[in-house]
Amino acid sequence: MDDMPIIPHDSDTDVRAYFDAKTRIYLRHVLSDALIEEHRRNPHAQHRSEPLGRLLFYFKNLPIEEQYALRRMPGGSYRITTIPRPGQAPVEVDPTDYPDELSGFHGVFLRKIKDLMEKSDG
Repeated sequence: MDDMPIIPHDSDTDVRAYFDAKTRIYLRHVLSDALIEEHRRNPHAQHRSEPLGRLLFYFKNLPIEEQYALRRMPGGSYRITTIPRPGQAPVEVDPTDYPDELSGFHGVFLRKIKDLMEKSDG
């Protein structure tokens, strides 16, 4: 037992997990139909409400494993996929066809909201 290495505790990870949990609580509190509609109307708006800006910032900074991409289908529609890892193909996460990129971006936004609502904070 004496030759087992001592692994230092990573307090940065704990602080980040605490901060992320508090952020998710806040984001769930401000999430509303009006906020979702604001994003649907203009997903790439330069000027947005403070709650939408915080939500998008949180989504943008999620780990790559929790991000999504749009894949253009042969008919010109778009579908939501995982971001492909080296040596792997992207995995389709939703069979919904989106007619254009803007509606696809909003679909990704809705998917991330679903993930946010399902995430444990414990």
